Amino acid sequence: MLFSPTAKHAIRALIHLATKEGEGPILGKEIAETEQIPKPFLAKILHDLRVKGLIRTTKGPGGGYQLARPSEQIRLIEIINAIDGELDLESMCILGLDSCDDHQQCALHEPWSTFRDLFSSTITDLTLAEAAVVLIRKRGGLTGV
Repeated sequence: MLFSPTAKHAIRALIHLATKEGEGPILGKEIAETEQIPKPFLAKILHDLRVKGLIRTTKGPGGGYQLARPSEQIRLIEIINAIDGELDLESMCILGLDSCDDHQQCALHEPWSTFRDLFSSTITDLTLAEAAVVLIRKRGGLTGV
């Protein structure tokens, strides 16, 4: 597994916030229901993301969660690193072997290296704003963007 279920939920929650950017604070209940994330689990994830500086919270009536920075300035790799720690694809063997590198290769080392490099550059470059546009399109909310 490249990253944890918790990181996947965090990405989905932040993409949801990115789709609502500019609308003010969003309730955790809305995020949980829309993204189908159990509320107690989401609350812990959102707490961790707040501590890491990716979101901010507003308490009281009209309160909720917002991105701490514009969605164009938050990259997917930041979310993954905030939840799972530094993603180290270089030392990961796709077959799960303890030792797999350019000198001691597993059977899938070459194709994994190609995929790993492309995947790494994609999640390093991809912003929440870009992911939000894709999600909105898939849900039928944008035409011509």
